[in-house]
Amino acid sequence: MDRRGLLKAAGMAAVAAPATSLLAACGGGGSGGSGARSVRIGMVSPRTGSLRLYSEVDAHVVETMRTIFKDGIRVGRSTLPVEIFVRDGQSDRNRAAAAATDLIFTDQVDVVLVGGTSDNANPVSDACEANGVPCISTEAPWESWFYGRGGNAQAPFSWTYHFYWGMGDLRGAYTTMWGQLDVPRVVALLLPNDQDGVTFSNGVFGLPALAQAGFQILSDVPPYSVGERDLSAQVQKIIDNDVEIVAGVPNPDDFAVFWRTLNDRNYLPKAVTMSKALAFERDVENLGATANGFTTEVSWSPKHQFRSYLTNRTAEELASEYVDQTGRPWAPSLGFTHALYEVLAQALVNVDSIDNARGIADAIARVKANTIVGTVTFGGAQNVPKNVGSIPLVGGQWRQQNNTFNLRVVANNGSNIAPDGPVEDLQTVQNR
Repeated sequence: MDRRGLLKAAGMAAVAAPATSLLAACGGGGSGGSGARSVRIGMVSPRTGSLRLYSEVDAHVVETMRTIFKDGIRVGRSTLPVEIFVRDGQSDRNRAAAAATDLIFTDQVDVVLVGGTSDNANPVSDACEANGVPCISTEAPWESWFYGRGGNAQAPFSWTYHFYWGMGDLRGAYTTMWGQLDVPRVVALLLPNDQDGVTFSNGVFGLPALAQAGFQILSDVPPYSVGERDLSAQVQKIIDNDVEIVAGVPNPDDFAVFWRTLNDRNYLPKAVTMSKALAFERDVENLGATANGFTTEVSWSPKHQFRSYLTNRTAEELASEYVDQTGRPWAPSLGFTHALYEVLAQALVNVDSIDNARGIADAIARVKANTIVGTVTFGGAQNVPKNVGSIPLVGGQWRQQNNTFNLRVVANNGSNIAPDGPVEDLQTVQNR
C-alpha cells in the first residue's frame, strides 16, 4: 500500500465531516508526456464568511497560476503537469480543517497552500501536520501560527512552514507611526478572544511589549467574543480614560460594530490602528467617510521593490494587472498568495520525486526563495523558529480621495520603500 493508502486507512475514521464546498479549481496540462503523474496542489481559501475578501485575491492568483503552469512545473529533473484544487474554509476554523482533510484524502494532494489569517491557516496546517502532508502558509502573524498551534522551538513541526511578519515587526511599525503624532502614549486594545487576540495580548511578544518603547497599555479593556454585537463596555473604558490611540485585531464585522458604537458616543481618538479589519479597501469603504485617516500595517504594496520568480513582474506590475483584470483594488494579500506558489515552485526544483512527501517537506525547509514579497527562508532570522520565515513591515494610512480610499505608506520602518508622506492624526484628516 502506498503512502496515500496508508494515510487513508489510518485517518479516515477520525476525519471530520467533509467540507460542503465543491471542488473549485482543477487545472492541468504539462510537458511531462501522456499519462505523466501530476503535481497536485491543494489550497484552502475562505470563499464565504467574514474573511471572504481574501478569496477574491486567491481566485485571481489560482487562475494566474493555472496559466503559468499550463506547460508543467519542474520537479527535480522532470517537468510534470499541474492540478490545483481549491476548497472553501468558510471563515471558520472547523470548516477549514474539514476542507484540508478533503484535500488530503479525497483530492489526494501532494502539498497544501493556505493564507487568509490564522482562522484559516492554523487548522489547515494542523490537519497537514497530523497527516504527514507538506504545507506552506502565510497571512497570519507568525507567533499566532507557531505558538497558537502549540509550537516548540526545540521540537519544530515536521511538515508545516509559514512566512509572514511577527509581532516585533508590528510593534515597530506602530511606534514609528504613533511617534510622528503629538498624542498621549496611552493605548487601548480592542482584542477578540480568538488566536490572534491571544497573540496580540501576549505580555512577552504582543502589544503590551510596547511598554519598552514608552507606551502604556490600558489594562482593563475586556476582550470580546467574536461576533459580539455589544461592545459598549470596551468603548466606555476608552472614553472614561480619554484614550487617543486605539489598536487591535478585530475582523471587519466586529470592528464595524465597535466603530459605530464609538461614533454614537461622539468620541474620536487621534489614532485608530487596526490589523485585519483594515486590510482591504472595500472594508474601509464600508465604514464611510469616518474611516479617513485610519492606520494599519502594510506587509506588501506596489511600492515594494521585488520581482516575481515566476513572471519577473514587479510588485507594481502585479498589482496593476490585478486591478485591470478584476476591476478591484489591490490588497497586501495579493502579494502573499502569489508568493505561496513561488516558494513551492523553487522548493520542487530540489525534489527527487513528487511521490516523496518527506523530500518535498525537506526541500521547503531548505529553500531560499526569491518572491514578490521578498526573500523567503525558514529559520534564517534570529529568534525565529525553524518553520518560520519572517517578512518585514511598513506603516500605512488610509486616505479618502474622490470617494475611494488609498493606502499610503507613512512609515518605512527601515525598509527601502520611500514613504508617500508623514502620518496625520485622525482628527486633523477628518476636519479638513
